[in-house]
Amino acid sequence: MRFPDLFLVACVAVTGLATQVLASPLPPPLARWPEHPQTAWTATLPAAQAETLRRFYALGPAGLRWFDAEGRARPVLAEALSLLAAAEDDGLRPDDYQAAELARAAEAVRAATPGPGASAALPALDLRLSLTWLRFLRDLHLGRVDPHRHGWKRRPARGEPDLAAILHQAVEAGRLAPVVQALRPAWPAYETLRAALPTLRAQAARETPTSLPVFRPGLRPGQSHGQAAQVFERLRFLGDLPGDAPSPTDPTLYDPAWEPAVRRFQARHGLNDDGVIGPSTVAALNVPLSQRVRQVELSLERLRWMPSRPGGPLILVNVPMFRLWAYADAAGEPVLESRVIVGRSGKDATPSMMEELRYLVFRPYWNVPSGILHREELPRIEADPGSVHRLNKEVVAGPADHSPVVPFGPEALAGLRDGSLRLRQRPGPGNALGAVKFMMPNDEAIYLHDTPARSLFLRERRDFSHGCVRVQEPAALATWLLRDQPGWNAERVAAAMRDDAAPSQHVRLGRPVPVALVYFTAWAEAPAALLRFAADVYQRDAPLARALEQRRLD
Repeated sequence: MRFPDLFLVACVAVTGLATQVLASPLPPPLARWPEHPQTAWTATLPAAQAETLRRFYALGPAGLRWFDAEGRARPVLAEALSLLAAAEDDGLRPDDYQAAELARAAEAVRAATPGPGASAALPALDLRLSLTWLRFLRDLHLGRVDPHRHGWKRRPARGEPDLAAILHQAVEAGRLAPVVQALRPAWPAYETLRAALPTLRAQAARETPTSLPVFRPGLRPGQSHGQAAQVFERLRFLGDLPGDAPSPTDPTLYDPAWEPAVRRFQARHGLNDDGVIGPSTVAALNVPLSQRVRQVELSLERLRWMPSRPGGPLILVNVPMFRLWAYADAAGEPVLESRVIVGRSGKDATPSMMEELRYLVFRPYWNVPSGILHREELPRIEADPGSVHRLNKEVVAGPADHSPVVPFGPEALAGLRDGSLRLRQRPGPGNALGAVKFMMPNDEAIYLHDTPARSLFLRERRDFSHGCVRVQEPAALATWLLRDQPGWNAERVAAAMRDDAAPSQHVRLGRPVPVALVYFTAWAEAPAALLRFAADVYQRDAPLARALEQRRLD
């Protein structure tokens, strides 16, 4: 029997998912596979993966996909292996897709003497290539772990594409790169972070450990310290100072000439950019670049969980950076930036979610949530009943703004305890929501709002709320949101926020604006923006890194 005949006999079963091959052990070059090491490699293949693989082979003619009828590798195979080897460009691991092993197996098949042994190995290799590519495309598009377990309160509303059809069309066309690009998240920050990753990795490989001392109370421009030169060298290495910046003539002086570089570094790392090299600035300078690389990789993973980027206006709040950006369109620079205060680490952490901002309320009532009522308000009231009137609060019977007020006393207090009555704070200078709130109805009762506690915005770490997001520039945000509403401008917004304005004025937006509450410890707010880094305020990076490593080993 001729070799092509042997080849066709060996791959006949592939058309129907090659049941016999799928139940057989892998050839030695492919015996190590992250899901099923040293086992019959599809014995526990998840049903969904098996069905996608079956559909992929059912879409085309009987036979293999990566090899022709003569057993020769099709030209697309070289591109497939090259793209798997470059998975790290997207913050993925080539080892997770056995890029090197598959390349060696393909080379072994190419170099093998034609015959029954060579032809018998091809179906298993073809199936492995197909399964790997289906997995790679899914990981690239949707991520590798369940977002629910890592901060998302609800699963992103983005369905899984028909990967079997997508891969079939790409293989038939002989071009995989366009498919890879199309399945990457379409958020501008993804491409910015992805483009920065090779340079950051190269820097990390050249880096020598840095351990700057803490300058107490802080090193100011013009002051001297024996290790001031180390700060200069670190800033030059990180790129905040130009690479050709001349070394200081006095190695002990914090030269005011490089104060702008200190401020730039501070701004990139979410610190108060005051030019003073204090403890938080030193801590950020001492972070190794290998950790920054990991932060970028984790941010790329989190971007894969995101719903598709809306094409129009968007408000984005990056929780660990304590920042809000508003965008007029998908590709542009932010038109508004504001500091924010987010939920306290722990049970009050601000969730990651994407909702639609639908209306504003000027001079709102603050309806005290049940949890806050029982944890904080009732103990305060019981210890100091006069605080109800002193803090401009009242008890009401019903959920609406016009609900009847109940005189405060023992019966009202009992109603608060059993939930039949509500506590709220009237509009006014001390109202916890300030002069405006921005409502995006959701199951978590999370929204954006003003605050009377303005001094907290001066802090570097700003996780002080019960979960909602306090905005430093609420008037600017309201003006931007209402810019297309007839009769609304900055002056009218200011008037609506004044203490003498009518309480609880609801203004519905003509068109809802998406709000993304996200958690990225590495970020770039615009396509050409500098990389920003933040401390892991909710301690979510390490659990995500462990989950990705465990997924690799399972």
